[in-house]
Amino acid sequence: MLKLAQLHGEPEIFHSIQGEGASQGTPCVFLRLAGCNLACSWCDTAYSWNGTSPAVKLSPEEAAAAVLHYPCRRLVITGGEPLVQQKALPGLLRLLPEHFVEMETNGAILPDEELLHHIGQFNVSPKLPHSGNDAARAWKPDILRRLAETKKAWFKFVASCEEDVAGVLRLAQQAGIPTERILIMPLAASREELDIMRPRVVAWSLRYGLRFSDRLHIAIWGSKKGV
Repeated sequence: MLKLAQLHGEPEIFHSIQGEGASQGTPCVFLRLAGCNLACSWCDTAYSWNGTSPAVKLSPEEAAAAVLHYPCRRLVITGGEPLVQQKALPGLLRLLPEHFVEMETNGAILPDEELLHHIGQFNVSPKLPHSGNDAARAWKPDILRRLAETKKAWFKFVASCEEDVAGVLRLAQQAGIPTERILIMPLAASREELDIMRPRVVAWSLRYGLRFSDRLHIAIWGSKKGV
């Protein structure tokens, strides 16, 4: 069984555009799993792991039917941290052979070989100190190096200040992350915060020669969930 986040009394599966990262703007079906191995202080989907909203259990067949309700054939598995449930995921993905699958992960759990086969793109978001997580739990250079070696991974870092961006380059070198696979994204939970942070992060991205990632879902819908 899969444990999905619950939103408005239903399992959180919805059709929208990818708001962040290398494929932002692309139509996708999103499936949000419950549970996480970290606890970011600014997490905008904390209800998926902090116990405020009970998880919904679905069989792989039920989850696949909900995904197939939409004509889109690009699936984003998000959370929470999806790899907490990685043993249950191949059963779902075998039922969706025509889907290109993106997985969003914090990079602190290594996917197993079977799952690596099913995933077309990893959107890896390693957590910097401002997330409030213990560095020993959140920063796993060996796992990040393995993900980079797949050639399927993009690494997006949330930036709150210029020092974050400078720190990303130091950490990326330690973990073998290619500079061209790094994206810098503003720390923002509302349109107002995004409007303030976006020009700053663009300037820092230019200064350090890194790719900028917007947060389109916040720019369009603000803090609304399930879109």
